[in-house]
Amino acid sequence: MKQLNGAKFNIENLGYIKRGEFEVKPLTLFCGKNNTGKTWAMYALYGCLDRLPSGMPIPGLDEIVSSLIKEGSAVFDLQLLVQTHYKDLARLIKRGCQLRLSTIFNAEQVSFDNTVIDWMISKEQMLHVIMTEELDFRLELGKQVDALRLLKPRGETTVSITLLAEKLPDLKRYLSDVIVRFLLQQKDGRNVFLVPAERNGLHLFFRELSSRRSALLHHVSREELDVTKLISDIMKSRYAEPIADYIDWLNGLRTRRKTKGAECHDSADALRKTLIGGKYEVDSEGVISFTPRKIRGQPSAEKMSLHLTSSAIKSLFGIWFFLEHQAKPGDILMIDEPELNLHPAAQREIARLLAAVANKGITVIVSTHSDYFVREINTLIMLSKAHPRRDELMQKYGYVPEQLLELDDVGAYYFDETGINPMQVNEEEGIFVETFDQVIRDLNDTSDDIYYQYRDDQDLSDLV
Repeated sequence: MKQLNGAKFNIENLGYIKRGEFEVKPLTLFCGKNNTGKTWAMYALYGCLDRLPSGMPIPGLDEIVSSLIKEGSAVFDLQLLVQTHYKDLARLIKRGCQLRLSTIFNAEQVSFDNTVIDWMISKEQMLHVIMTEELDFRLELGKQVDALRLLKPRGETTVSITLLAEKLPDLKRYLSDVIVRFLLQQKDGRNVFLVPAERNGLHLFFRELSSRRSALLHHVSREELDVTKLISDIMKSRYAEPIADYIDWLNGLRTRRKTKGAECHDSADALRKTLIGGKYEVDSEGVISFTPRKIRGQPSAEKMSLHLTSSAIKSLFGIWFFLEHQAKPGDILMIDEPELNLHPAAQREIARLLAAVANKGITVIVSTHSDYFVREINTLIMLSKAHPRRDELMQKYGYVPEQLLELDDVGAYYFDETGINPMQVNEEEGIFVETFDQVIRDLNDTSDDIYYQYRDDQDLSDLV
């Protein structure tokens, strides 16, 4: 799978966000003060990238559906369909983004009528996907293998469809969803993984926080069981979708621990060696434990429950586990505040590590308040530029080629009261971070002024 790149989004009137556009690059940064909408943008982006319903059928599919029902097979030219009905497809995608909002934020009581969220994919991008990507969709219904199959080889535009199921309700709408998901490259095997800022608490209490588990315990404790209410409570999460999905992911660790993601094992190992300083374990019951690294000359450290570890060890677990067991090229890794609970030196290390992950073909999107994180990214951008002394400087400061970032692979956006604003990125300095620079200047000026005022007063006092 290829890295998601060039996906552009427009957002208006979403939470604190008035308006703004951003493009998803191999490494994308959201920066800004608190309460400016960074997490809202992360959540909305997660929901759209993860699974986007079309909400309505594509025009031009009537003949195809009739042929499928009558003959059990059909063919059509996907390139011609896009060229003829591009505007309808664009409206359908925009509508799908809109429909996701109440579910993403689990906020049916909040009106999103004035909110705009639009995945701005051009006709040219759709046609490029058609020519460069393979479509091989298979639907299984019970024991019915290939109840519905769509097949288009890479480099061709004709799609072959086979329908083996006797009845498939709302076939036109179902075909529309498959086509839209293909054009947006929302592949079933792709992971869209968001590590929330609330992760430390979730790592400790994920079993208790599981909405389905809580609903079952609540209803079992009642004298009379209301089956309708039980089903409703089990199906409805109490959290925003990214949080609920992360809780469900944690509750599935005992099965996921059996898999290995070979593509990012070295990144997970680097994280373990440079920042974690020990190893995590997940047992057959899904319980997380940690064993500190043995220090020479001292007895081996004992395994401990995660709740006894430092906040940094708790914070890094989800990132490590995803890289070790699941991550592969084509996936999307989103982290809300990767610097959470980390010392400044460790914030620089996590920046290097995530740059290396992005270079493996995994799209990395982060929301950050860390000047150390952004400045380390700047160094990786500057070092990507050829220079006679580059190798010498890299060796001197401990950088490796896998960490370097090409200018076009980095996008950065600043969130403030006006909305979402692109930040300048160049190969001479990297990302221009005026927001951090101003705070640092203010801090230095304040500190210097107080220091010299006190010193001058003391000098006058000594003279008297």
